[in-house]
Amino acid sequence: MKTTTALCALTLLAGVFAANAQAEATVYIPRLSTIPRLAEQAECVVVGKLARVENVKLNEPGIDFTTHPAKGVPSRQDGISHIRREAVITVTQTLKGQSFVAGGELRVVSLRQIQFDNYDADIRTGDCLYFTTRRADGNLMILSEERGAISASDNAGSLAPAVDLARRFIEASAANFDARFSAIKSSLLSLITLNGSRAGLDACIELAWNWEDYAASVTAADKQTLLNLAKQSAPGSSERVELIHAVGRHKPDGALQDLLGVLLSDGAFNTTSITAWAMESVDRRPAVDMMIAAFDGATTGQKMLLVRALGLVQPKASYEGADVRTAACNCVAGLLVASSDETVLREALIAARNMWAGKELTSQLKNLIDNRSSNGISDEALKGAIVALATSRVKVGEGLKAVDVIFERSYLNNLAAEDPTLKQVVDCALIYPYTMLINDIEGRLR
Repeated sequence: MKTTTALCALTLLAGVFAANAQAEATVYIPRLSTIPRLAEQAECVVVGKLARVENVKLNEPGIDFTTHPAKGVPSRQDGISHIRREAVITVTQTLKGQSFVAGGELRVVSLRQIQFDNYDADIRTGDCLYFTTRRADGNLMILSEERGAISASDNAGSLAPAVDLARRFIEASAANFDARFSAIKSSLLSLITLNGSRAGLDACIELAWNWEDYAASVTAADKQTLLNLAKQSAPGSSERVELIHAVGRHKPDGALQDLLGVLLSDGAFNTTSITAWAMESVDRRPAVDMMIAAFDGATTGQKMLLVRALGLVQPKASYEGADVRTAACNCVAGLLVASSDETVLREALIAARNMWAGKELTSQLKNLIDNRSSNGISDEALKGAIVALATSRVKVGEGLKAVDVIFERSYLNNLAAEDPTLKQVVDCALIYPYTMLINDIEGRLR
């Protein structure tokens, strides 16, 4: 059984990627733009230095002008009508597609039609690994924009590991196309050095998002290596998130206890989210039991992380059993207390909403609402309590005649009548409590 944990955790990993802070924010799909995936898609892969950008006159406005017209910020995009800007790369190595290289140079459509001076400094001043392919008009373009132009600075100061991985994959594809991914498995594992390099992170992404391509060749020892690396990775880092994702896919023996340790020691929301998903994927019922068992001996901060994770996994009486569901709700109930620091309270309110635990937590939620004038909770926490309470409902009837009966409808309606400022929150909560977002203490809407 899987809940929305997977959607919550894995969607976070699909974020916005750019080569660095100077680059235009461009939506990339990381699992489709790792070094192996780019090498597979590319018709021409070279190592070289950007030499210049030239303007090519056209007899028509051109698709590049249409796609990237100048908008007054030439460092972002700078398309000009009847002009196609082409970047000229001085090639030092050709890994694939030698026929595209002429006179030691490769011509590609300039990224977003920017001029030479507006390229990031690491691309202008040093060799890069370029992945290119022909577009519909026959001109070469760089795949996935900045993702398809890898510099030494992207790779912890050395371009060699990225070039080596691309070369190994291209050679493996030529030797045995069906075994091309399994052939680079060992190389991927050796690249995960936890130094923030592009090649290392791509290796993590490959073994996580594209795990099925490697499943047959990943050994028990490899799985343990992934688990060890996940524990050694920096808290909250992209590498940690991807490695935990890989652990959830490959399921090494004894992973649950180690994952619980990571969950309790890393307060980053991304880490909690992906770790909860990974524990659920490895073995859902024991994972829930372990979270509940760890609660009593945990610090307040750790209890908050456990409740956050339980809210993501959402233990259910129909699946784990009524006793487990009650125990999980009791963990949440223990944190539904007003204090000067709302961090813990808001996480508990979000978990209560996620678990549809309004019925089990009615007394705690009403206590927060009824004492709002004296307990010091914020408007956002009050909203969270109302939303969580509105999840106290049951479906009556069958098929098209089924309706939701809200247990606390009268209480909530009276609350809205007594305090008109709460009417909108109450009305919305009664209609769709699960989709109402609550601001956590760090400003994230969840």
